[in-house]
Amino acid sequence: MRRYSPILLPAVCLLLALGTGCGDPFELDDLGETKPGAQYGDTSYVLQQPVWTGFNRPTDVLAGREPFLYVCDAGNNRIVMMDLAGAVIGASREIRNPVAMAQDYRLRLLVCAEFDTLVDGATVTFGAVYALDMVAASHNITRAAVTRLYFDPLAPQRRYTGIGVLADNSFYVARTGPNNSSIVDPDDAVLLFDKNGVLQPRVTWPLLNVDGTGLTAITRPTALATFPRRTSDFLFTQRGSNALFRAQWITMRTTGDVSQWESYYTPARDGAIDFLRPALFKRPEDITVDAAGNVFVVDAETDSVYRFNSSGFITQAFGGRTQFNAPEGIAVFDKTLYVADTQNNRILRFILSTDLR
Repeated sequence: MRRYSPILLPAVCLLLALGTGCGDPFELDDLGETKPGAQYGDTSYVLQQPVWTGFNRPTDVLAGREPFLYVCDAGNNRIVMMDLAGAVIGASREIRNPVAMAQDYRLRLLVCAEFDTLVDGATVTFGAVYALDMVAASHNITRAAVTRLYFDPLAPQRRYTGIGVLADNSFYVARTGPNNSSIVDPDDAVLLFDKNGVLQPRVTWPLLNVDGTGLTAITRPTALATFPRRTSDFLFTQRGSNALFRAQWITMRTTGDVSQWESYYTPARDGAIDFLRPALFKRPEDITVDAAGNVFVVDAETDSVYRFNSSGFITQAFGGRTQFNAPEGIAVFDKTLYVADTQNNRILRFILSTDLR
């Protein structure tokens, strides 16, 4: 696979603080001397009250296609279903430690989670991918069957950390684990499943480098997202200590008769864009995209949210320990941004506003 030699840029740590009052506008000066060199737009997200509590270690939040909101309430081993006003509609049957989810165009929820089983008399925990058919349950999540679509019986150490659906209801899953010595099947990978949840042959997966540090390298992936009704492109985040680019946009490019997976952005073509700043992120845990092509990343170590436009420049960054505590999930619907504030056991909402007084 082709590799690019990255242009190393100065790493900038965005240690940001945003006031938590209801409707308080985000001021660009709040970034202080650490603000990135990109130009900011004329709209920003502002916090709304009340915050939504009652969760135990929420690890992901999803704006469904109905639309309803879904929360991976990992500490309570369930998926919580809410309306857009924040009222809880119901909760799923038990799903151990759900960490990521998506929804296909048939309104099935797809969940990355775990389960325990006995192996030679000992309890072993496996990672797995599940489906909840919300239509079959008449959108009553408490009655929805939790169906295990996939797990690897030979590799209990593997975990599934992100999921994204394509237009034909096939879907990608990010996988990670401790063993990346295999050339044929390393733990760190992006898998491809068909619309029925059947794992496809590895030759059809997006093949990324497990021994590299630059663009198209993958190490300890933490999340994955796809684009609404777009082709095969996907975004993923990773937390490997050697990864220079901890958020990546991967696309399939064809030159002549050769097609290969490449970074959507490259320094040679796109220059010194913010999205390609080496080590910009510390521990990115989730990534999503809105209908306008803006990309959002939430970082659990800097306690911050970053918004990029489709050209790869930061248009807003906010957070800090006064706002978040190790947030791990992010979703966007219409003009509202939802953040799973994991260690504070709550969901925060931010509304897009033009009020920057």
